[in-house]
Amino acid sequence: INVVRGVDPSLDREAVRLVGAMPKWIPGKQGGTAVKVRFTLPIVFRLQN
Repeated sequence: INVVRGVDPSLDREAVRLVGAMPKWIPGKQGGTAVKVRFTLPIVFRLQN
């Protein structure tokens, strides 16, 4: 898991934690064989003052 465009170190850590806590993903397949897939998952934090 890599943060592409971080905002703040604490928010970056929380985003990585959330993605790591997700259920296992179904692998991408090509011709019935699992293949590596890159995917960008936008995560939006709404902060209150």
